[in-house]
Amino acid sequence: MKHKVILDQTTRNRNIQHHLNELERDNYAEVPELEIVSGTITKPRRTSEVDTSQNRKTKARSKKQLLSQLTVKKNLNALLEESRIDQLPPDIPTYFTAIAGPSRYPPRKFCSVCGYLSNYSCKTCGMKYCSVKCLEIHEETRCMKYTV
Repeated sequence: MKHKVILDQTTRNRNIQHHLNELERDNYAEVPELEIVSGTITKPRRTSEVDTSQNRKTKARSKKQLLSQLTVKKNLNALLEESRIDQLPPDIPTYFTAIAGPSRYPPRKFCSVCGYLSNYSCKTCGMKYCSVKCLEIHEETRCMKYTV
């Protein structure tokens, strides 16, 4: 029989913040060997290396430069600092000054495994699940796996 550890809310919040920081650090980048063309993923066509025309070389060089510029990993904080929107006057709406009122409706609770509406929460980490099957998947793969 497994012994489950029940965590208090401050420990859960600290673990959630740690998990969010890890996700922020692990920024998404395109895989350069695959191209997405009209909704399908295909491998790029191979060009013959015998053709040494100057036009093809400059195209390839500019394409590499463009890809390297597009796949630079930056998190949200770096992008906000780079845009210098914090230096704009306060009367101009920006990411920092945008405020929305609270919702009239209660927050919706979704299953952390399948995304369906959930009625239950894990006693250990507080994440939501909707069924026994999702609870088993949560315990095997998600529950406290992202904390150190």
